[in-house]
Amino acid sequence: MEISIIKQIGVVGAGKMGTGTAQLFAQTGYKVTWYSRSPSRIQGALLQIRASQETLVRSGCLTKGEADAALDRIHPVAALNHLAPVGLVSESITENLEIKQELFGRLDRICSKETLLTTDTTGLSISGIADRVSHPGRFAGMHFFNPAHIIPAVEIIRGTETADSTCEVLMELMRHIGKHPVLVQKEIPGFVAARLQMAIIREALYLVEAGVASAADVDAAVKHGLGLRWALLGPLETADLGGLDVFNTVASYLNQELCDSKQSQKVLRDLVASGNLGAKSGSGFYDYPAGRAGQILAERDEKLLKLLAIKSEKGEA
Repeated sequence: MEISIIKQIGVVGAGKMGTGTAQLFAQTGYKVTWYSRSPSRIQGALLQIRASQETLVRSGCLTKGEADAALDRIHPVAALNHLAPVGLVSESITENLEIKQELFGRLDRICSKETLLTTDTTGLSISGIADRVSHPGRFAGMHFFNPAHIIPAVEIIRGTETADSTCEVLMELMRHIGKHPVLVQKEIPGFVAARLQMAIIREALYLVEAGVASAADVDAAVKHGLGLRWALLGPLETADLGGLDVFNTVASYLNQELCDSKQSQKVLRDLVASGNLGAKSGSGFYDYPAGRAGQILAERDEKLLKLLAIKSEKGEA
């Protein structure tokens, strides 16, 4: 199979990731057939796409005409069988193994046997999700990063029966639409990115709970220090350039002190138990008055686009 025969993309799910992938594929020229069990969610998601496109237009990354044309390529549908003619399905529904299995069992009967089936899971077993797919060689993980229409990295994850050709086509497709695919050769809970992220968040929560630093200062250390550097150098490149002997010495004593908790920290459990869920509830480690979360995300996206432009100029995007 070659990407040239993928003319139409099926997107399942209208949450943040489904919305981002629908926008991404439409903006890169693909006709998108978009299904959600709740048609009203897609209508709300289309408004989110319009809002994010406004940021892209302001940043010079998209013209008004291109934005309108992308929206015209998105076709919401109320029944799953409308995905029958698509060449690729990108699923982004709830992180529940049984629900995903049931969905792909239905898609397996609806779609052509040549249709590639992908799941945008953060850490569920790819092989487990593919359990009800009659030809699991065409099934793989395709994990985007939020916001999917901006962040270049995409994890392509092999299941135990994923065919080499499936991974090759997905990697080529991602490059074709301007992404930077990362091949995860062996499925493991959390894959690559989520494991790295949770390792950092676990230590960040520990530092706050232990009174070492405030949430704001922990975030500042990442935003204005480590995170800024990691946009240009990965952790292993950083170790190479800093000297592996130095990092070996630091690891020999500091690894003994790092948080290795097997459960979430009490500070996090307490916030969740009290209903302080972050931006979605209006309060978490920080307060989010009406409109503040949207403002933060719009500012984030504008800065991401500027950073990507700089990396592109240097040939690093």
